[in-house]
Amino acid sequence: MTTPLDRLRTIRKRRALAWAGAAYAGLVLAGALIGAEITLRSKTRWVKGVFVPVGRRGNDVFLPASVETLSRGPLGVVPLRPNRGHAVLGRHQMAGTVVKRPILQQRGTLPNGALAWVSTYLYNGTPAQLGVAYSDEVVRTPVGDMPAWHIPPMHGEPDAVAIVIHGHGGQRAQALRMLPALLRSGVGSLYVTFRNAFGAPQVGKGYLTLGDVEAEDVLAALHWAQEAGYRRAVLYGFSMGGNIALSVLRAQFRPYPIPVVGVLLDSPALDWRATIRWNAQRFGLPKPVARHVGAFTQWVVTRRSGQDFDTVDQIQAAPTFDVPILLWHGTRDRTIPIDQAEALAAARPDLVEYHRVEGAKHIRTWNIDPKGYDAQLEAFIGKVVPGVQRE
Repeated sequence: MTTPLDRLRTIRKRRALAWAGAAYAGLVLAGALIGAEITLRSKTRWVKGVFVPVGRRGNDVFLPASVETLSRGPLGVVPLRPNRGHAVLGRHQMAGTVVKRPILQQRGTLPNGALAWVSTYLYNGTPAQLGVAYSDEVVRTPVGDMPAWHIPPMHGEPDAVAIVIHGHGGQRAQALRMLPALLRSGVGSLYVTFRNAFGAPQVGKGYLTLGDVEAEDVLAALHWAQEAGYRRAVLYGFSMGGNIALSVLRAQFRPYPIPVVGVLLDSPALDWRATIRWNAQRFGLPKPVARHVGAFTQWVVTRRSGQDFDTVDQIQAAPTFDVPILLWHGTRDRTIPIDQAEALAAARPDLVEYHRVEGAKHIRTWNIDPKGYDAQLEAFIGKVVPGVQRE
């Protein structure tokens, strides 16, 4: 016989389950809405770094200890106005409770006591921070003029050009670390932007398409290169920029104004479904919850923007690729899972030269071994664009 107490307990259990279900649904919904907003719109005014006071004694710089200042490899330092200068710092060591790094390169002044931007990206301005001559250009597209930097080859007439494509929420300056190697390789460089990125025209609601439509802006950059006298190109993409570069290889964009003879990829986003799930888990959600948040995020993104995730699945597209690919990815990448790079390398060992960089974070593969990275870059360009006049 059921007693009133049993009925009360049953009601309480049902209510508890209902509240738990509602809370779970609310968590998934909130996570999906936040994830969709980040996925569809991401642009920042500043190159990532930290602002810290700088101490200086002779050729040594002293910095507060932080994740950024303790990072492996070199650091860039830019004092805030009214101080003007830029320095590249070498390997760190601890000096008591602060970080000590030697100055490897310096332009302008880096005074003791300055408040400065410090970053593993090294540069936050233009090629002028490296003392390199460049011109501000625009790449004309049907949706507006995309700003770009053009750095001509060091020797001879235009022949081959590297079209450098930044990533999701990124800026052109993040790839200035690689400019000296590009110059030594003998190619010109065109650092481009794409629609709905910072500094570029906004189209519609400003939604990114994760590499799909942005590929049209890189195609326009190939037209710019043709008009500038270049005869062949390599595409060099970072993170989402890597997906854009591979999207340009789709049949619908052929024939190109000038041949694309190779692709370089640094920490590329190759499978956005997996990336969204990975980032949901990265922010502390248990795997089952992250799986649900990821699936619902994809649904929200598609509902808002019409995004076709199959179109930007470059692992699935791997059998169609027909140019050599140089690929770097770091084992400590918390933004794009390294499994994607390894899947691409395994799918096309005939085309992909893969470098798994131990200890490297997202788009920080260069920082672990700058000389090794530069050597791999220069050797690859020498292979795919033979005959250019190198340094």
